[in-house]
Amino acid sequence: MLHNTQCEYFLVILLFSIFKMKNDSYYPTKKYIRFLTWLVFALFTKVFRIKKNMPKEVRNLKPPYLVLGNHVGYWDPFITGHFLSHFTHFVSSDTTMRSPIIRFFLTRLGTIPIKKNIRDTKVIRDIISVIRQGENVGIFPEALRNWSGSSFKMDPSIAKLIKLLNVPVVVPVLKGMNLFNPRWSTKLRYTKVEVKYYLLFNLGELQKLSNEEVFIRLEKTLSHDEVAYQRVTMNKIYSKHKAEHITHALYVCPNCQAIDSFHAKGNSFKCSCCQYDIHIDSYGFFERISKEKLFFDNIRDWYFWEEKWLLDYVKEKLDSKDSTVIFEDRNSYFYHSSTAGKLEYVARVNLKLFRDRILIEYLSDKENILLNFDDLQTINPQINDRLEIYYNDEAYRFVGGRLGVSGLKWEVAVNAIWKKLGQEHKLSVYIAQD
Repeated sequence: MLHNTQCEYFLVILLFSIFKMKNDSYYPTKKYIRFLTWLVFALFTKVFRIKKNMPKEVRNLKPPYLVLGNHVGYWDPFITGHFLSHFTHFVSSDTTMRSPIIRFFLTRLGTIPIKKNIRDTKVIRDIISVIRQGENVGIFPEALRNWSGSSFKMDPSIAKLIKLLNVPVVVPVLKGMNLFNPRWSTKLRYTKVEVKYYLLFNLGELQKLSNEEVFIRLEKTLSHDEVAYQRVTMNKIYSKHKAEHITHALYVCPNCQAIDSFHAKGNSFKCSCCQYDIHIDSYGFFERISKEKLFFDNIRDWYFWEEKWLLDYVKEKLDSKDSTVIFEDRNSYFYHSSTAGKLEYVARVNLKLFRDRILIEYLSDKENILLNFDDLQTINPQINDRLEIYYNDEAYRFVGGRLGVSGLKWEVAVNAIWKKLGQEHKLSVYIAQD
């Protein structure tokens, strides 16, 4: 029989262990933030009439399980997570944490940060830890929000992670989201949106499948083509701003091949070089205002055409050893940080792409900055289409000097250069190159 002092000792140890376990949980959440988020999105989904299509086996599924969805709009994790019966920790780019307000909410929602376009082994350990403590994890295998509503290519290594975790896998597919909340737009549109849930893998099923079989099934289930979907459903889009900011995604004129020449207003946009004009109809399809030749009647075909055109254009510049500017963004706002903290405004600059460097050209008397492609780590557009660059572990941000300047063209062009230089480990999976 234990003495009172021994009982007290073991009680203290037990309480300490419980307290330690509680406080050592990975990515803990705050209940009041979770409730507030649930309340907001209960209203959000009701106001915008966003519907769920969820089978019984998903509704009754017990955690932990993995949630793998297609990625279109800013609100995807909140909407797909809201309809699930159990809370999900979503993985999100660490760049979203730069805003103090967003960071306040995301950290209290147990969001798992990941370094964008860099092999981040820590995030794998974090995901495993959250799953092992009995909670769900949500990942978007496309790695970023797509631009045209058509699913991007995924990194096949996601299959290894799925098999490593060995938990059930739920796939929510957002349909109509690119019409409601396209990546390039700052405004929501009123239209029909549905989240269809699939139970892709049951517990214990994964060990019988190869990585390739897992990936093929995921790819087939998760892939969604918004243009093809809309041609069938023809859901009306209620908005007077359907074209505004579309130039973030469409940066090459198919008529004259000018780069960043479009200006958008309301439901229309026009090339300032050749006057090629487009009106977006009530269903999101393109038509000419002037009734002349129409190259593409939808954003998907235009987007994939211009990506190939720009890749070929940059390759021609490289092969010819052309030393002139490939393209430039004039009068951009330049921000910089040498740490992972807040970026500070520096100055107005011209940002120029050459075949062997990126030039940050000050409009003042400051000394210009040269970025070479060997030390360039990442380059891609972020929230509100800010162009973000990591160079020698320092962060650079550029915001266009006028509305509608595309950051996407920089990512595509630099991928062509990295490919030519043999730096394939830096390439974006979703940019198709031969």
